Amino acid sequence: MAHYEGAKFAAMNTSGAEGSDAMKTYRSTAELLEEIEAVFAANRPCANPSPLDEVVELLREGRHYGWAGIYVAVDRAAEKPDGAQPGQVALAETRSKILVSMKLSGREYGILAVESERLKFRPHDRVFLEQVADLGARFLAGPGRYLGRKARRTAVSERSQAAVA
Repeated sequence: MAHYEGAKFAAMNTSGAEGSDAMKTYRSTAELLEEIEAVFAANRPCANPSPLDEVVELLREGRHYGWAGIYVAVDRAAEKPDGAQPGQVALAETRSKILVSMKLSGREYGILAVESERLKFRPHDRVFLEQVADLGARFLAGPGRYLGRKARRTAVSERSQAAVA
């Protein structure tokens, strides 16, 4: 597991099971990866919702994960981040959680966090999520750079407001 001490992250995109009792359909790895690649390729900076929101929903709906989130790296500092942390559990029903670093050329762009009601993630889940994290890192390093800037601006604004209060 990667070491996240000293990194600051912003919880930009999360999706939980609240209010989603609809039947989920398990989808193949190839099908989901193809759709995730298409979401990143179709990205437009003014797009709403964010491509990361769409990826999180694809993961949750296509793989029976109870919760998924992408934490975008915003800062490197000695202190622990305020607010949401990638290691925190989002749902009470969670029996297992996996964190996958979104790294490219040694630089961390974020963390993909996924929770499940299952006791353990299977090895092929780990491989699949590492592939998704790789696609996400490439996106955040390239056409999705604006999302990192947005996360940094939001984090700075929140720290400023907290200092005033």
